[in-house]
Amino acid sequence: MPKNIKNNTLKEILDIILYEAPSTQDEIADKLNISRRYVTKLLKPLIDNEVIKKAYVVDLKKFNEVSEMYETNHSVPEYSGEFFIKQMLKEMGEQITKQFAWSFEALKTNDVDLAQKALDEDLNTNHMYNKIKSSTDTVISLDPYFEFNNTLMFNEIAYDMERIGDHICHIPKFVIEENKDVKEPVIDVLEEMYEMSNTMFQKAVKSSLKFDANIKEKMDRYERELTNLQKLATKKISSQMAKDEIDKKNSTYYLVLFRVVKSFERIGDISIEITEATTQFYIENQSNLNKGYNYLDKN
Repeated sequence: MPKNIKNNTLKEILDIILYEAPSTQDEIADKLNISRRYVTKLLKPLIDNEVIKKAYVVDLKKFNEVSEMYETNHSVPEYSGEFFIKQMLKEMGEQITKQFAWSFEALKTNDVDLAQKALDEDLNTNHMYNKIKSSTDTVISLDPYFEFNNTLMFNEIAYDMERIGDHICHIPKFVIEENKDVKEPVIDVLEEMYEMSNTMFQKAVKSSLKFDANIKEKMDRYERELTNLQKLATKKISSQMAKDEIDKKNSTYYLVLFRVVKSFERIGDISIEITEATTQFYIENQSNLNKGYNYLDKN
């Protein structure tokens, strides 16, 4: 086999085999809109080396042994059970980020249509959570090196991310149900809360994919800033509420708006939970790895 193979199509073929379990090479070719002959050509070296077996199942152990030969235009992939689950977590993080951005933009512009679009996106977020849960079981059956602790950690992260999606839903629901502009200076403070909680979520996702030794210090600082913004938002809303005449038309407006403020705070809290879980996981894994090295040195 050549020392180094650059081929994004091969990665796409392997993704289909792992995620969709095709029965034939024709099925793979149809999905990618390429010829069956080209699929055969790309897979032949892997089939000859029994990396891919009959019924198109990837032997992840063997693939790990030859994976350094493969790279895409982006990076050298670490083909393993852990790699594929992390890719799915990354995609779920991107999905939630989009849902969050649409939700806040709908709040900022009082756009009911965009709010409904953002709310509908939560179905995709839930679908991705269920896909990760089922995929971890599949990876365990394919990859004997994918430990049970990994499964617990990845499932916990996916569950926490799904919870963040649920809290985001309070924002478009407010827009749809109240259909009323959020005035300055309240909207300005809410925008700062959105930016801070979104930053915390982005950091949490990154920390789950690759350990950041400084993540706790960063998150502690972000938490303090978000807490101060929450207090400021509460103060501004209460001040506006005192000046407003409360009647049947706006009796729920402030109540639900306070819930929106709480949602930003909860998104930050859950992001911290994700970083704490992943930090503990990586520390324990490194500790176990060091114990293994010490054992080998002694023997």
